[in-house]
This record gives sequence, C-alpha cells and structure tokens, in this order.
Amino acid sequence: MKRNRAWIALLMALCMVFALVACSSKSSSARSDNYYTKTEAAYEYEMEAPAAMADEAYGGVEAKAAGKVSTATTAANGESANLTGNAAGRKIIKNGDLSIQTREFDEFLTNLNRSILAVGGYVEASSINGNSYNKNRMRSADVTARVPAEQLDAFCDQVSELGNVTYKNLYTRDVTLTYVDLESHVKALRTEQQTLMDLLAKAEKVEDIILIQNRLSDVLYEIESYESTLRTFDDQIAYSSVHLGIQEVQRETTVEKETAGQEIARRFKENWEDVKDGVARFGINFVSDLPIIIVWVLFLGIIVLVIVRIVKGGPKRKARREKRKAMKLQKKYQKEQAKLQAKGEEKKE
Repeated sequence: MKRNRAWIALLMALCMVFALVACSSKSSSARSDNYYTKTEAAYEYEMEAPAAMADEAYGGVEAKAAGKVSTATTAANGESANLTGNAAGRKIIKNGDLSIQTREFDEFLTNLNRSILAVGGYVEASSINGNSYNKNRMRSADVTARVPAEQLDAFCDQVSELGNVTYKNLYTRDVTLTYVDLESHVKALRTEQQTLMDLLAKAEKVEDIILIQNRLSDVLYEIESYESTLRTFDDQIAYSSVHLGIQEVQRETTVEKETAGQEIARRFKENWEDVKDGVARFGINFVSDLPIIIVWVLFLGIIVLVIVRIVKGGPKRKARREKRKAMKLQKKYQKEQAKLQAKGEEKKE
C-alpha cells in the first residue's frame, strides 16, 4: 500500500513537471520565434529614448531579471546581472565613418595599416579601385577597421594627421536593455536545463525519457542561440568598426574657414594650376596621339585628292564625250553622202 502511494505521488509530481515544461516550452518557443523582431524594436527604442527613460528601464529590467533568478531559486548567491563594458555599467557599441583625401595614396595606406596595428586593431575588409595614378581617374579605397573601443578617438586623431578628413561621424548605440534581457533568458533556461537533467536521472519510462530529452534539446538550442547573440554584442562592444573612404586627389579640399582674400588667392591659384595642367595635358595628348593624327591626315588627304580629281576631270570627260559624238555624226553624214553619190552615178549610166 505504501509502495502504491509512493508511485501515485511520483506520477503526480511528474504530471506537474510536464505541465510546467509544456508551458515553458510554449513561452520559450514564442520568445525564440520573435527574438529578432523584438531585438530590432529594442534597437529603435534605445536609439530614440531619452537617457533618463533608458536608466529607468534599465533598472526595471535588472530588477525583473533578479526576480526571475530568485523565483527560479538560482540567484547565484544574490549576484546581480553582469554589466561590464564601461564605467557606467552600460553596454555601448561605438562605430565611426571617415572620408579622407590624400595626395600620397600608397604612403597613406601604409601609414594607415601601421596606425591600425598600433592601437591593437585589425583590417576587417578593404578594396582599392584603380591601379595607377591618372589625372582623369584617380584611385580610391574603402577600408573597414576594427579597433578597441577605448582607442576609437585616438585612432581617429591619428588618421586626421595622415590625410585631409572631409567627413567624420562617430556614433554610439546603447544595447544595455537587450543585453540584460538576453542574460535573464539564459539564466532561466539554465535553471530549466538543470531541472530537466534531474528529472531525466529519475525517469524510468521510455516515453518520459524521450519527452524530457526532446525538451532538453530545445532548451540547449535556445541557450546556444542567446549566448551566440551575447558573444556578438561583446565583440561589437569591445571593438569599434570604423569605415574609411579614401580618395586620391591632386589638391586637397580645404575644410577651414577662409577670409575673402584667402579664398580669392586660393581660387586664383587653383585656376592657374588648372590652366597649366590643361596646357601640359594637351601637349602630352598631342604628342602621344601623333601617330593616329598622321594616319588620319593621310587618309583625309587621299579622300580630298580623289574628290578634287573627280571635280576637275568632269568638264574634260564631257568635252571628250561631245567630241566622240561629233565624230560619229560626221562619219554617218559621210556615209550618207557616199550613198547618194553612188545612186546618182547609177542613174547617169
């Protein structure tokens, strides 16, 4: 009798656990399906919400996470969510965009690589358009560098010394809310994982074992997915992405404010340089294209000569045709006269 009561109690406990597992599975699946949509919405909110509202929300989420951990009896000795990343405990992603002009393209790229390595970064992607210096089509490059977030400002200052920076945009994104929410999901799933492991060790029926193992696989998959996103955030927080658009120029564009006299002097100098460059370019193009010019001149000369001969030879050909026609008429007249003379002599006889 006592043995039967024990089995009944165990079955009731298993039923309650399965009910909790089913509810948790449904909730976790919904979270997994809508995760990326929620993440994008969180990004938009974090970019637009005022700092004060973000602080309040951050406190609410942290308290919520602590409540979940406490309810699940895995408070990790009362520790709160880990929010390392900067002095204020926020999770900030810093990135930047720069546009640079340079007259020494190859030297600039060499110095840029040295600066990236000097701050402890690396080149994530790069591309170069054009393979040589050309007046009409100069080279350009696009470089994406990853540098430590704390070195972002120092790196941008170094780049400003290497070339003429015409555009600079440094921007941040606060992902604290999303990060803490992900951590709370991972902690809850870890708790569920441990509970399922305990149940699996006690399960005796094959159906129960299969059911628990299926749910355990789903939990492990969700944990890996959330932790992968957290690792991506950690990488983006630790290393800033800087996109550099590099353009080779003959003259760098001034970015400092000028007086009227300075602007007149600069523009006069630029126009004079353009005139000299135009004359030099014309001379270079003329000499380099001289063989083609000679061929075209000979070809056109032959055409003109043929046309002139045709035009001048027209009257002569007409005179020759008229002369031949007159000679034919004369010969015909002579033949007719000879026939008439012959008929006259026949009558006399």
